[in-house]
Amino acid sequence: MSQSSKDRLGLDDFILELAKAPAESITLERLADCGQRLTLSDELVSSHSRFRDDTYTRNLVCRTTRFELLVLCWQPGQRSTIHDHGGALNVTRVHSGTLTSRLFSVQPAQPAVLVSEETLERGGLTCVDRDQIHQLANESDRDLVTVHVYAPPLRDITVYSAESAESEQVRLRYTLADDFA
Repeated sequence: MSQSSKDRLGLDDFILELAKAPAESITLERLADCGQRLTLSDELVSSHSRFRDDTYTRNLVCRTTRFELLVLCWQPGQRSTIHDHGGALNVTRVHSGTLTSRLFSVQPAQPAVLVSEETLERGGLTCVDRDQIHQLANESDRDLVTVHVYAPPLRDITVYSAESAESEQVRLRYTLADDFA
């Protein structure tokens, strides 16, 4: 069953929908629903798609006090760290390519342990709750573009290891900010 055009949210309607409540009261279910209904043109996504050879890129589309919307670009073999979102919710939708999404658990003084893994194609959606730990990867042989919504906007994350119990807090930057720094 396809969504009717009135069920879809353009970027303006998406912003207004998420502005109805403070970020801390947005549920993962509500964010997932809005993220699934969000309709972005290929032109908008393409205009925010920048790739790098050394790492995946985080390209900011829109940021409010309640959420941020980014386009992430992944070349084959690129992956994120194993990380949390510092209390933020996350919805990730595949725009093009194939995404591998992994969830982990962490116990005190223990390495991160893989709990589940899924592979998603264009239109596929994966969600991360406020206290979950995950990793995203492009395990395919072609480029991957994903659209991410974080509520509230990300500032700091904690990075974990599958090899040791060490973790590190990291401040995030956008690729564009890195380019102009």
